[in-house]
Amino acid sequence: MRTISATGNKPGRGWAVAGFTLIELSIAVFIIAIIMAVSIPSFIRSYNNSLLNSMGRTLATTCEFARFNAVLHQQRVVLYIDLDKPAIWLVQGGATNDTDAAESSEAALKTIEIPPRIGLASAQVADQPPQQKGEVEASFYPNGTCDGFTVTFSGAEKGVGLAIVVDPVTSRGVAWPVKL
Repeated sequence: MRTISATGNKPGRGWAVAGFTLIELSIAVFIIAIIMAVSIPSFIRSYNNSLLNSMGRTLATTCEFARFNAVLHQQRVVLYIDLDKPAIWLVQGGATNDTDAAESSEAALKTIEIPPRIGLASAQVADQPPQQKGEVEASFYPNGTCDGFTVTFSGAEKGVGLAIVVDPVTSRGVAWPVKL
């Protein structure tokens, strides 16, 4: 880099021009490009993992919300997981058997849309085999318990997933990273 220098009051002399040469600017741009090329994939991976973990926390808090509503209103709350159209929703007041079906009125409590970068890989209720298609339902009961279930989300990164395991006694969801 050139420096500015004053030459005094000598005739014909002025201030020297300061600035960067084209080579110096090219080197600086090249270094910035290398740093970006190294850091962008890491940033994208971190962003995708953040979305996956956020979806897991959303499901876990939805389970607690369902449990509290079931206990508070003394009515069963059903969590529906639609694996074909990635969505999860809660309904309160569902019939517990065929004799109650005529008297029950269902009320939708909450709907969760799954972001496009997250997929529903599978869902399993209690001891049933895991399902990859269709609709799965798990119930939360007025006594504070629920049907134990597991929901597995797939992330945007290949082979990365997150399983939410819901305890039937406490109705709390715990997240476990899984390989798909």
